[in-house]
Formats: sequence, structure tokens, C-alpha cells
Amino acid sequence: MNVLLNGGIARRGMEILSQRFGDRVNLRHMSDEDSPQTRAENMAWAEFMVSVDYGIHMPPAPNLRLLQIPASGLDAVDVDALPSQTTVCNVYEHEVAIAEYTFNGMLEWVVGLARRNVAFKGGDWTGTPSTGGETRGELAGMTIGCLGYGNIGRAIAKRAKAFDMKVMALTRTPRALDPKPDFLGGYDALPQVLGAVDFFIICCPLTDDTRGMIGAAELAAMQPSAVVINVARGHIADESALYHALRDGVIAGGILDTWYHYPTADDPNIRPSRQPFHELENVLMTPHISGWSEGQQIRRWEKTGDNLEALLTGGDLINVIRPSR
Repeated sequence: MNVLLNGGIARRGMEILSQRFGDRVNLRHMSDEDSPQTRAENMAWAEFMVSVDYGIHMPPAPNLRLLQIPASGLDAVDVDALPSQTTVCNVYEHEVAIAEYTFNGMLEWVVGLARRNVAFKGGDWTGTPSTGGETRGELAGMTIGCLGYGNIGRAIAKRAKAFDMKVMALTRTPRALDPKPDFLGGYDALPQVLGAVDFFIICCPLTDDTRGMIGAAELAAMQPSAVVINVARGHIADESALYHALRDGVIAGGILDTWYHYPTADDPNIRPSRQPFHELENVLMTPHISGWSEGQQIRRWEKTGDNLEALLTGGDLINVIRPSR
């Protein structure tokens, strides 16, 4: 089986898949720096390809049987550009890391360990009971609202239950799910959730239905003390509306990991938004790292290997997004 690993994320598979499959597969790595001729030869050669992107800009892949996306999103994949015989699969396995990131953010918001550490090392005793400092909040008893209740939303809810938090969840297709939230509704129940939560967590896929779902009206419907957490895709929340709601105190804060602009070869240090979120004191912002953990990578390559094994032996593929036609 000819296996082509495309791009930087896929490079790690050279060692992992080689150890697992040995001489049962032929491995090649391809990058944007390769010559057009080399890329064309590799694409024509490939039967199994691991790549986060695929489009009409790529050379033909007449022998491609399976495109394995080493991530959950299809943002950079033009399914219509693929050969008709090509099956498309993805992987998840990022829910543990994202749930831990989410709780790190919520705990930092409520407890403030990092900022208190910096302040105290500078001699600031603010908050200590010995001088009558103000008390802080507790996550216990607070309410989270999950926009999306797939793998990520449920992983967050599982941990929220352990913290004695109330869980409200919205999903495109409400059904019995574990853990059972305190409230479960479809996207049309969004107004019931907005004003009831302390943390509103965006963890749903970006689709035509969810793009811009959180706009000025939705943000205004939240409590002034609410915090928006986005670990899904930036464009689910309207860029300008979110910035102005944070700047003007419509909501208390934001914990933002996903954005509106990403680095390119021409602009590797691009600002993540047209709006100056980085100037706001009530925003914690990170460069889309919430799901990027060692455990996630190990599990994703294991699943990728499972699909390669299935293709070699005629077994069942997992996480099929588009079957061959």
C-alpha cells in the first residue's frame, strides 16, 4: 500500500506508521516546498493519503482510495475535488485535551492562580483574608452552557459534574446522551440557555447553521457576569459583536482559543482578528492550542493506523465522512 503523508502535521506518521506496519506499506512525505513534478508524482502514486487539506490546486490522485484527515475539521478539504472512488475519514481524540483546557480557563477565571502568583511575587497581598481581602468564587454551583454536545461537549460536561456544576447543553439533534445534562435542547433553545449560564462554551462544528450564531443579540442576552469560551471555530461567534461585547462590558470576559485569521507563509505573525482583542484585560487568548496534546497525537495516529489496517485487510473503516462513490 502506498501511503503519502502531506504537510507538517502528517510528518510524525513516518516513524509511527513505519514501526507499526513495516514493509507492508510504502511511506513518503510531501510538503509545499517540493517541486511541482515531485508533488505530481507523489499524488499519482498515493493510495492512502494523510492530509489536513485537499483541493483542486493539488495534482490528480487517480489511485487514491482513502483520504485520512488527521483532525476533526474539514475546513481545508474540498470533498468535491476528490476522485469519486476516494473514501474520506477523520479523527477526533481531542476532547480530553480540550476539556482540560476549558477547565484550566474556568479555574483561572475564578481562582486566578497564575495572575495571583505574578502579583504576589511582586509583593501584592491582595485577596488574603489576613487583611480582609475579598473572597473569590467557586466553580461548584455555577452553570455551564455547551453549544454543541458531541465528544467535546460531553467531555466537558463529565468534568463539570465532578465539580458539582450544572450543565445545560444544545445540540443539533437532541437525544439521550451520557452524561445526561441538566438541560438538553436543540439549537432553537439557545435563548433559554443564554441568560442562565456563568460560562457559555462554544464547542460545536462550524456549519452554515452555526456560522455567526452568537451575535450582538445573543451576547446581550447573557448575564453581565458571563464568560464566553470558544474552543470550536472563531466564526461561530461574530467577530465584531464579540469584541464590542467584551470591550463594553456587556459580558464579563472571554477565553478564546479559535480565531478569524491564521498564519500563512506570507504573514506568519498575523493578528488573529481584525479587532484588537489583545488589548482587552478581560480576555484570555491562546493560539488554537486547546486540543494539541501528546495524548491526542498518540490516539489520532492509532486511529489512522487502524484505518490503514482496515484498508489492507478489508476491515471496517472508522469515522467515515464520505464513502467512495
